[in-house]
Amino acid sequence: MPGDRRSDVVDFDADAALSAAREAIGAENVFTCAVYDAETFQTVYVDPRVEGLYADTDHRQEHFEEIHSYVHLDFSEHDLFEELFRDPEGVRAFVTYMGSLVAARVVSEKQGIFFSVAPDAPVTKLVTTVEAEMQA
Repeated sequence: MPGDRRSDVVDFDADAALSAAREAIGAENVFTCAVYDAETFQTVYVDPRVEGLYADTDHRQEHFEEIHSYVHLDFSEHDLFEELFRDPEGVRAFVTYMGSLVAARVVSEKQGIFFSVAPDAPVTKLVTTVEAEMQA
């Protein structure tokens, strides 16, 4: 299912990043995708399996807005980890493993792309593939 389709949130092609991710790790492994900055987000993709967890689109959007309300941590941690570690060569992503999904956020200083994927999905491959699209 397509997402909200607003192109002014990030300066890279979100649809190309999603397409590359689905090809790299298997379309069946991608549950959701959203792009974001500190102020707003855009839902790029929601798998029908995830959509079915919500009563309607408004309830899904409300939940996604709640998740986005913590996005400032990504940008704060990005800066923090770059300062704390010796020669980290840049902070690239944050990954959280849960029982039913993996939440992966590929980040830069001011924007990011979020994926929820299957627990056994190849996350490093996801991150490197999406990074390449963000830099294209």
